[in-house]
Formats: sequence, structure tokens, C-alpha cells
Amino acid sequence: AMKGKLSEKNEVLVMRLFIAFFLIISVILALNKNAYISTLMSISWGALAGAFLAPFMYGLYSKKVTRAAVTASFISGVGITVIHMFIFSLGFFPEATKAAASMKLNMASPINAGAIAMIAGLIIVPLVSRFTKNSDQEQLEKAFDCYKK
Repeated sequence: AMKGKLSEKNEVLVMRLFIAFFLIISVILALNKNAYISTLMSISWGALAGAFLAPFMYGLYSKKVTRAAVTASFISGVGITVIHMFIFSLGFFPEATKAAASMKLNMASPINAGAIAMIAGLIIVPLVSRFTKNSDQEQLEKAFDCYKK
């Protein structure tokens, strides 16, 4: 886990690295002749929903969700979706795509990858939260003050 806050200079550097990373992925997707808008939307939906659903849902009602669990959810949600995209959506492994698409549950579908990423987050967040702690309990209590009436 990160100790302390990033300096403004380091925040800008991190943002630039993420922008470059997503720009490279966008170029790869745009150059792919098999990229259809519905597939691209499914990939982006899967990454976002896989990363944010579990921290949001659990975080609304529980003080036990930790920063490490949220980070793990982000990594798993985006990771599952990006790995799935490289294996099945970019056309690099046509035989694997054909085999996965022929399964009863089409594992080559980016929609199904998004659903798997969401389920993974729903499992990962409480599991990681159980074994980690939040460092700033006072800030957490302030966030939940609105529920005390």
C-alpha cells in the first residue's frame, strides 16, 4: 500500500503514464480491423463495472471495505477485461476464440468477461478487506457520519 500522498509532480506523472497506457490500447483497438463499436463498448463496460461495482456496493453500507480491497478490485476488473480482450477480441488467437465461442456460455464474449470481472470483484473486495485494515479510521468515521441520526 502507498504511504502518504503523492506530490503534485508525481500525481501528474502517474496521470501521464495512465494516459499513455490507454492511448496505446486505444490505438491498438482502432487499428484492429475486427473492432466493432459494440465490442468496444462491451470491453469498456466490463472494465468499468468490474473495477467499480464491488467497492461501490460494499462501500455504501460497510466501513470494513479497505483501500487495498478497492485497489485489488480495480486491478482484477481491468486486468480480466484487458487479458480477455487480448486473447479473444483482437484476433491474435483465432482458434482459442473459436473454441471459447462454441462453449455453452460463450467465453469469447466481452459481455461475459465483464460479468466475470464483476463477480470477481464481489468476491475479492470482502476477502481482501478481511485481511487488511484502513490506515485512517478518523476519515472513515467522518465519511459515515451522515448515517448517524
